Amino acid sequence: MKKALTTVLMLAALTLVFGQTLLYYWNFNANTPAVDQNWAQPIPASQGNANLTYTFTEAYSFGGTLFNGVDGEVIGGSFAPRGGLDNVNNGAYFTIMASTAGFENISISYPARRTSTGFTTQEVKYTLDGSTWVTKEIVDISAFTSAWVATQMVNVDFSSIAGANNNANFGIRVVCNGGTSATGNNRIDNIRINGALQGGVATPVFTPPTGYYVQPVSVSISTTTPGATIRYTTNGTEPTTTSTLYTAPIQVTSTTTVKAKAFAPPLVASMTATATYSFPTVVGSISELRQMPVGDVVYYLPNEVILTWKQSNHKYVQDADAGIYVYDTAGVIPQAPYTIGDGITGLAGKLVLYFETLEFVPVSDPGGPSSSGNTPIIPTVTIAQLVSDFGIGQYQSRLVRINQVHFDSPSGNFPVSQSVNFPISDATGSMTFRTGFWDADYMGTPMPTGTFNLQGIIANYSASDPSQITPRGLSDFNPAVSNEDDVITAAGANLIGNYPNPFNPNTNISFSLDKAAAAQVNIYNQKGQIVKTFDIAHAQQGITTLNWNGTDNSGKAVSSGIYYFRLKSGSFSSTKKMVLMK
Repeated sequence: MKKALTTVLMLAALTLVFGQTLLYYWNFNANTPAVDQNWAQPIPASQGNANLTYTFTEAYSFGGTLFNGVDGEVIGGSFAPRGGLDNVNNGAYFTIMASTAGFENISISYPARRTSTGFTTQEVKYTLDGSTWVTKEIVDISAFTSAWVATQMVNVDFSSIAGANNNANFGIRVVCNGGTSATGNNRIDNIRINGALQGGVATPVFTPPTGYYVQPVSVSISTTTPGATIRYTTNGTEPTTTSTLYTAPIQVTSTTTVKAKAFAPPLVASMTATATYSFPTVVGSISELRQMPVGDVVYYLPNEVILTWKQSNHKYVQDADAGIYVYDTAGVIPQAPYTIGDGITGLAGKLVLYFETLEFVPVSDPGGPSSSGNTPIIPTVTIAQLVSDFGIGQYQSRLVRINQVHFDSPSGNFPVSQSVNFPISDATGSMTFRTGFWDADYMGTPMPTGTFNLQGIIANYSASDPSQITPRGLSDFNPAVSNEDDVITAAGANLIGNYPNPFNPNTNISFSLDKAAAAQVNIYNQKGQIVKTFDIAHAQQGITTLNWNGTDNSGKAVSSGIYYFRLKSGSFSSTKKMVLMK
């Protein structure tokens, strides 16, 4: 059953607005220890003057997250205490001595994850005198998974503890218990300790909070201090008593940073609150997404895509025409709700190029499945088509089918370890079969001998090994023929796209024809002027690739910017966009 498309994309990792001041912050990104080595003590705060110490015999660093991070946070390390030999670290703890002088309403928050044998509880204590420790609460994390999940947060509020306010001797201690193995661990990152300025005006709060949005938003600003006035700016400058007076919600239609400050003389003015409202670039399909430049631009795909495989936090999705690899190291999208064949609606993220593989790094959680039980369109291709697709990416990260293939030298069983390559062939050529999925059920089973049909997900990494296929499981060997199979023989005319994009100064433009015919490719600047023309009197059947070296028809190098290329063949015409970036 389809869900209603949400119009608000919240960045839980980057965009929390607390209405408080960040007093201390640890992101565990600096001076991370080597593999299987302990953090050096004390661990200084990334922001604020405070230290973290611990009593664990083992406290390592593994990959961190963006959740609960400050603006501009990057994925780095984490604080990961382990059970230790004979579970010696049950009852061990980490301690933060954090002066709250001048502040009240103190709180601590951080994301956490646990392995199946890691600590199951975190007992949060506090001290008012620097030596006597009192339990505030015991947080049950037994249901936390071994992935970074937005809802797996430890939040403890000390606002009810009067002595925690304005106290130079205040401290927080977290005691871990319930571990059942030496290597079981909890992973902790982006620890925030917040407080409100004591005796001053309460910091303004934004509604809705900072985040990514796909429709204009109406931003309200409020403070809990009676009689206070709020001044704000939208140009990045610090608000003063002469800045714009807030009297009604602010209409935001493009990416904007709003800063607000509350005044109520003779009280001390509030801290400045900041919220950034960002509007991603909307793309209509994965094919269009794959044509977009990599970098910091956030793209939003409002249409549904189908999950074809998942492993850890990483996923492969595709629509009717293309696929893409969702590289989610930070665990922005929870793993648990999804199964193969589920629909996902509302992906938002950035593009990264890893060798020759285009990766989509999500910045928000689209929510649970928008549908289930979907059968993706699986194109039937030849090995020759896959090899020639290198640098184009029409089949990259997509589930495809190859008929009548065989292992060149099958012997024994598949290895139980992942990432082993085997050559396979069909009548058109050879490519690599890769055991890339560690939990695939064919690992350790006999390798097929003779000829068979095969499904799998395509990867491209290097020109020396241009195309690899990885089956998802035993069901991908000799799969049943589906009525939805899309047999690709370059049917009709198709403007495939260009690669790389962005480029400097060379890029390859590819198109396909179902039969030999005349074709013309024109390249236009943003003014609509033709800068380069390729006339092909007799384009071959199948895929044709042209190289453009960034020069115009007179041989002069063109400037950086956006260009459009149009294929015209017979009655067919199609246009795509590319970016020359010098």
